[in-house]
Amino acid sequence: MMLKKQTLGMIILFLISSTQLQAQMDTTKIHHLSEIQVIAKQPQIASDALRVITTITSKEIQAMPVQSINELLDYLPNVDIRTRGANGAQADISIRGGTFDQVLILLNGVNITDPRTGHANLDLPIDLNMIDRIEVLQGTSMNLFGLSAFSGAINIITNSFDKKEVKASVTGGNFGYFAPNAGIHYTKNKWRLMGATSYNQSTGYTYNTDYNYGNLFFQSCYSDSLLGNWNLQLGGQLKAFGSNSFYSLKYPDQYETTKTALISLQWSKRLGAFGIDAQAYYRTHYDRFELFREDIATFPAWYTSHNYHITDVAGSSVKGAWFSHIGKTSIGVELRNEHIISNVLGDAINTKPAIPFAPDTLYFKYAKNRLNLNYFAEQAVFIGNWSASVGFSGNYNTMFQNNFALGANLGYTFTKKGNLYANINRSLRLPTFTDLYYKSATQIANPNLKPEESLTAELGVRWNNYGFRTNLNAYYRIGQNLIDWVKRAEEEKWQSVNHTRVDAMGGEINLGYSYGYWLKNIEISYAYCHLNKEAGELLSKYALDYLEHKLALHLEHGIYKGFGASWQATYQSRNGAYSDKQGNTQTYQPFWMLDGRFFWQTEKFNIFIECSNLLNTHYYDYGGIEQPGRWIKAGITVNFDLQ
Repeated sequence: MMLKKQTLGMIILFLISSTQLQAQMDTTKIHHLSEIQVIAKQPQIASDALRVITTITSKEIQAMPVQSINELLDYLPNVDIRTRGANGAQADISIRGGTFDQVLILLNGVNITDPRTGHANLDLPIDLNMIDRIEVLQGTSMNLFGLSAFSGAINIITNSFDKKEVKASVTGGNFGYFAPNAGIHYTKNKWRLMGATSYNQSTGYTYNTDYNYGNLFFQSCYSDSLLGNWNLQLGGQLKAFGSNSFYSLKYPDQYETTKTALISLQWSKRLGAFGIDAQAYYRTHYDRFELFREDIATFPAWYTSHNYHITDVAGSSVKGAWFSHIGKTSIGVELRNEHIISNVLGDAINTKPAIPFAPDTLYFKYAKNRLNLNYFAEQAVFIGNWSASVGFSGNYNTMFQNNFALGANLGYTFTKKGNLYANINRSLRLPTFTDLYYKSATQIANPNLKPEESLTAELGVRWNNYGFRTNLNAYYRIGQNLIDWVKRAEEEKWQSVNHTRVDAMGGEINLGYSYGYWLKNIEISYAYCHLNKEAGELLSKYALDYLEHKLALHLEHGIYKGFGASWQATYQSRNGAYSDKQGNTQTYQPFWMLDGRFFWQTEKFNIFIECSNLLNTHYYDYGGIEQPGRWIKAGITVNFDLQ
């Protein structure tokens, strides 16, 4: 507990000092990839000539047959969403054959990635109705985001726009699905305020897959020519879900409860050719995992306690930039403290505090703290139709000492609507606390794991004009010391290991066309990925069970006077094998999915009926954990102007 107080004190002190600085310029006029803030807007920036950025807007989200962020992201060709619980109960996200721990998650530019496990990265206190857009950057580097952005980064931007309105919606469906939410936007002089609350529940599509969770979120933005731009966000989530065989097919009565809270304050200002951006943030995540669900399962004699974890992350950063006639020079530093206290994870502690929200007889036994110092410098140059950047970054971690990275990017704009790009970047990811310390009836961790390392090269071309959209790219990633959980088919326990070297190669093709009301959007995309390492006699839990082929077809069209429909067909073929409930080794089978939505939409109303998995496909994202069949939902959203 003392560590938590010290961490909070560090954040407050650093924030106070940071507010003496000046912040970053308005990115709508800049031709660069402006660290985290670049994907907080959708400007025409030369950074698009250097990297692939995929954007999904709120207007597109409203038409899609989805009810959660993970369902939405699953439509992207380069993104692999592996779900256990439905409708946002739990999902893992990976990009380009990476694992779920290798993707950085940002909320309005703030790093909220969980250092205990990537399973908690999508425990977000927001609903789809609150989102202005989601932007996905694949193939990133330490120069941009520091650690964890090993194979990509996802920034979720909430819609704190200049409006005065109240929005409310309710959705219902089979399997006891019920999801109401409400939000308010208010603008007054230099202030923009947004508050939202939502709830989601289901009785489950099969035994022990029920869930419920609630969200609260508040955002306040203040803009002033003298004081700069301020952005405060606070959020919280309570979640509980039946976890039928989530982590082991041997135990169908698993159950999990999580509590998440976060707060951040960002400040930016531009003075002449100089811009400085500062932020401070804090996130805490509580998790209780029951291998045998209380009031349902019978506890064996060897099972003495559930698993309890509290993870705290606190950080502050300052980034500065100088803009000249040829480009931008930028430097930055971030201090990030990661702490966990647990009855399973970490090193043994002498003082054993009581576990909150648990019986008085239970105490935390272990804890671990690690401090990260990230720093970078980058020079971007823009001459004629050419764009280029070179960057250096470093990380000091109290557990893993010093690590360094370099990155270089080159782009050429051959027309106003088309460009070529090439880049090469090195990245690093530290093992999570689960990778290092987790031990259970089914897993044994390795405390001597090394950080993962990668070197990625990429080529691409993009052209958008006359309603057409085209994007083609290819990449090659050299990965060293990749972390995975493996076991032989006859063994009981998974073990965390470093694979010596795993190379990935692949690419994506995206073709789209939009034409007025009748054909709002038609898009076809394909992603291919191949890893050069096979599991052999070992079963891989994460790193080698990658999505090899993914084909996605999307169509949105008008019908008549506000009526419309959208359709999404997806083909997936996954590499790898798993051991089923009988202990037999099975390979993943390819499958097709079809989702659809009919809607009627005006400025104030949106009424819809949708169906996911229209074909009632039988499929697995994780071996042996069956996913929902056909699921029908209907709902209404109403907007009220506050004028």
